[in-house]
Amino acid sequence: MVITVSVEKYLSLLPLSFEALRERKLRSILTILMVLVGSGLLVAVDGISTGTLAYIDQQFSNLGANLIIMTPRGTDFEIDDNIVKEVSHIEGVTDVIPFIQSMVHIESRGESQSVVVLGVDHSKLHLIFPTLELEEGSLVSYTDSVGIVLGNIVAHGSGGETFATVGQTVKLKYSATVEGKQVVYEKSFIVRGVLKYIGSGLIPVDQMVFISLQAANSFFNRHNKYDGLYIITSDPSLNEEIMDKLKDMYDVNVLSPQTIVEVINQVSDAISFFVGNIATVSLLVASIGIITTLWTSVLERIREIGVLKSIGFKEKDILVLFLNEAAIIGMIGGTLGLVFGVVLARILMLVISPEFASIIKPIFTVESFASTWFLSVGLSIVAGLYPAWRASKLDPVAALRHE
Repeated sequence: MVITVSVEKYLSLLPLSFEALRERKLRSILTILMVLVGSGLLVAVDGISTGTLAYIDQQFSNLGANLIIMTPRGTDFEIDDNIVKEVSHIEGVTDVIPFIQSMVHIESRGESQSVVVLGVDHSKLHLIFPTLELEEGSLVSYTDSVGIVLGNIVAHGSGGETFATVGQTVKLKYSATVEGKQVVYEKSFIVRGVLKYIGSGLIPVDQMVFISLQAANSFFNRHNKYDGLYIITSDPSLNEEIMDKLKDMYDVNVLSPQTIVEVINQVSDAISFFVGNIATVSLLVASIGIITTLWTSVLERIREIGVLKSIGFKEKDILVLFLNEAAIIGMIGGTLGLVFGVVLARILMLVISPEFASIIKPIFTVESFASTWFLSVGLSIVAGLYPAWRASKLDPVAALRHE
């Protein structure tokens, strides 16, 4: 059945539809609330999901896409210069950067904090962290045994209080067990540079300090044994293949930022799909409410329908009259749902984790708002089809006789 109604006729029927909803105010408000909750949930879930994925992508963008991190799986396997040479000969590998990493205490001006120190060739830091930049000073040369570069939060502190500046001397300390006794090792370093803030991701650069590989090898008594390798590939598409080769060759753990992002995205999509389905079910429940509301309205207005038909209203006019009511419910509920969804997303983030709420902001797109609004209105109209059709088919004579 094709329904054709002029714009003038449609507009003339809108006041009647509004008036019908106003006469049944409580029932209409409750039905609108059901649409509001369903559409609000959809907006909130989409906003949180989009914001979280954007934050993850931004954090992992601090690491090169063509980066693989290799570390020993157990204590039986050690990474030395021979392993570095073997890995560098793997097809698709363009560079291999050994590193030494440990937790230490750093002291400056009577203050102390725990940090991760990374011994690495500073000339290759840009291959590992493409977004890394110096705020002041310089990086440490390969032969510099006393130079140190501080991460932004280490240098400035989380509260903005300066911990150390370029040119200042700081002391690194750590303890180790030697022949059953606890021995404290310490060494003074000169701050050569401070890094710009880049945001903490897989590797918390802002909370780290960097020294040369030679200085770390000597300070931690590693005897040219490394904690791991940063492996640079010629193309990110080769990461998976090279990772499989490394696992076959050695007893090691390997990972790449690209792989981690893919796994996180899959988990996030699954959660969003699950919660999104709940929101869709809420809209379907709201649709049932619309059917109930309009069907009850039809039963209450049988005589009114008979009067309208007797004064010249056609079946399509009655049909449009009731569909208007369904559309109005969807429009109001969908519009208020967009606002409710924005507020709900921020509340949910605070409830789930205030810490995450401070760094992950929900992101709302025009596409998300539009799709949710049209879905709300569309489902409302579909839900109103049967009651509207039944109303349009009422016999005017029988309707006028109805008590």
